[in-house]
Amino acid sequence: MAGMKQYLARLITPRQKANPAGEGNYHPGPYTVSGGILPASWGQYLNYWQMDLDPLTAPSSSIVEACVWAYVRAIAQLPGFHRVELANGGTETITTSALARLLRAPNPYQTPSDFLVHLIRSLLLNGNSYWIAQRNDRAEVMALHWTDPRACRVREVAVSGQAFREVFYEIGANPLFQFDSILGRTSLVVPARDVFHVKLATPRHPLVGETWLAALPTELGQNAAINNSLTQAAANMRPAGVIQTELTLTKAQVDELRARWTEQSQNMTSGGVPILTSGLKFQPLTMSAEDQQVIDQKKLNDRMVAAVFGVPAILLGMTDSGTQKSAEAVMAEWLAAGLGWLINHIEVAMDQFVGLNADSIGKGLEYTEYDTEVLLRSAFKEKIEGMARSVQSGIHSPDEARYKFGLPAVPGGSGEMPRVQQQMVALDYEPPEPVAPPPQLPPPDDAGDQLGADEQAALALFHLKSEMNHARVA
Repeated sequence: MAGMKQYLARLITPRQKANPAGEGNYHPGPYTVSGGILPASWGQYLNYWQMDLDPLTAPSSSIVEACVWAYVRAIAQLPGFHRVELANGGTETITTSALARLLRAPNPYQTPSDFLVHLIRSLLLNGNSYWIAQRNDRAEVMALHWTDPRACRVREVAVSGQAFREVFYEIGANPLFQFDSILGRTSLVVPARDVFHVKLATPRHPLVGETWLAALPTELGQNAAINNSLTQAAANMRPAGVIQTELTLTKAQVDELRARWTEQSQNMTSGGVPILTSGLKFQPLTMSAEDQQVIDQKKLNDRMVAAVFGVPAILLGMTDSGTQKSAEAVMAEWLAAGLGWLINHIEVAMDQFVGLNADSIGKGLEYTEYDTEVLLRSAFKEKIEGMARSVQSGIHSPDEARYKFGLPAVPGGSGEMPRVQQQMVALDYEPPEPVAPPPQLPPPDDAGDQLGADEQAALALFHLKSEMNHARVA
C-alpha cells in the first residue's frame, strides 16, 4: 500500500526540469548564511538546526575579537607547572611527571602557547573545547590533539541495568586525523576518558557548554546594523548636503539640477569638482543628534560586550571614561573579575582529566598551576617594590627574591634564611631567665710567681671575660 501511494505521488507531482546550474543540489561550500559562513563540512547537514549545529557560532565582530584576544594574549604566555603540597605547608614543582611533560609539549606540532590559543578561542567563541588524548604504553596522556568544536557532539549510550548512560564524543573536522573512508565516514567516536573537554556554563545539557555570546544577541545585532550602514555610506563616498538658492525654480529645473548634480558628484572621489552657478550653494550636512545617538549606542554596546566577557575597558582602548590605573591595578582587577576564573577553570579541568588526587590518601594535594606572575613581567618597578617588602617582612629570603629576577644565590650561603628585625617578636614572647655566672675562685698568692708569661695572659683574659658576662647578665 505504501509503495502504491509513493507511485501515485510521483505521477501527480510535476517533475522538476533539468537544472544545468545545479541549483538546489549539494555544493562543497562554503555557504553564506545571513552574513555568516556555513562551513563546507556541514553542507551535508541540511537540517543543521535540528542537530544542534549553529552556523553562526562565531560572528564577526571587532569588539568580540578584542575581548577574546585579550584573554588569549594574557593566558597563552603563562607557563604551566605540576605542583604538589608538602607536609610542611610549602609546595614543590614536579618536572618528571606525565602532566609536566604535557604542559611543556602538548603535542608534536604545537607549542604550549599554540595549545592555549586554540583552547581559549574554541572555549570563548563556541562554549566548548575538545581535545583527543593520545596515550603511551603506561596509559599516560602524552599528547592532546585539537578538534573543531563545531563538528563535535556528545553521544549518550544507555547501558542495561545501569542508571547513568555511558558518554562518548563524536569527533570530526581535523585534517591530521585519518578517517575510515568506508561508507563515507568522516568522524570518530571516542570514549569520554580520552577526550579533554573544557566547557563554559551548561544551562541546557551537562556536557554542552554555552558561549557568552548567547547573552549578547541585541548588542551584536545592533553593532552589525550600524557597521553595515557605515559601510554603505563609505562606499557611496559622496558628501551629504543640500543645494541652496534664493531663486524660484520650477519642477523641471529642479529635476534637471538634481540630475546634473548627481552626474557630476559621482566623480568627486576621483578628483571631479562640480561647479555651481546662478547663486547655487552647496551646504554640507553636519552630524545630527540622531547620528550622535547611534555612535553613543555603539559605544554602549561595546562596553556591554566587554562587561559580559569580564575584560576591563581600558585594555580594549576605551579610555574616554573612568580613572587611570596602574598596570598592576588593572591586572589585579581583571584577575578578580574574569581572567583568574578562566585560568582556574582550565586548571581544574586538566586536574580532573589526568586524574590528579583520584587517590590522594596519605599524599599531598597535586594540582595544575599557570603562573600569573608573568603578567607583571613588564611592571619592573612594582615587582621590585613588592619583593623588597616581602624580604623585609620575612616572607621571602634574599636568595628567593634573587631567583625571581634570574640572579644566583648570595655567595657564602648567608641569604637562604628569611630575615626580620629583632624587635619583632610574638605576643606571648617571654625573655629567658638570666643564667648565673660560674663561681670564680681567687688564685693563690704565689700563683703569679709560678706561672709563666703565657699563662698569666690567659688567666687575665679569663677574668676579663667573666666580668663581661656578669655585666651582661646584670
